[in-house]
Amino acid sequence: MSNRSNITKQKLLDAATDIIMNQGIHHLTLDEVAKVAGISKGGLLYHYASKEALLTAIVERLQQEQNDLYASLQREGYGPVEAFVRLFDETNLHPERATIQIDVEKMIAFLTLFAVDQEYANRWKHDLDTFFEQFQKTADPVETMIIRYALEGMMMSEHFEVGVPPVELKQAVIARLIERAHDIDRQS
Repeated sequence: MSNRSNITKQKLLDAATDIIMNQGIHHLTLDEVAKVAGISKGGLLYHYASKEALLTAIVERLQQEQNDLYASLQREGYGPVEAFVRLFDETNLHPERATIQIDVEKMIAFLTLFAVDQEYANRWKHDLDTFFEQFQKTADPVETMIIRYALEGMMMSEHFEVGVPPVELKQAVIARLIERAHDIDRQS
């Protein structure tokens, strides 16, 4: 695939993401994406034959960003559990992205995609199950799962804007989870 084709695809994904973030998922139409991206509808359809294909590409891009960040944290020397905690610490890793909108965008894209593409949902679930099977193979799998569930609980709290702790408390919780994760990785 040519570089020009990749740039066009990224423009389309960026446009679709902007529509979801600024107008909501119900405004996501192929016509609107083409208009916002400044690309003909035929050009959009060449790359993404349907709204479902476009949503799949958005979610796959978000997944790839997460996977790349997790791998880069491990290359920096963090163990797998600590890298997992730091992956969710958007405040320290990506201060420019540390907004609830990013998480809401992911949640909306995932939920919408799961509703329209069961095959993708099953593949995603299988990949995540495989990851967590490996993830919990530590010196202390119970502590590892406590860390995971604490992070997931914090994420859900932020997704739904219910019981969101003050920033200082959230940072203190993440710092404690990093300490615990570091200890697990050192033992493993």
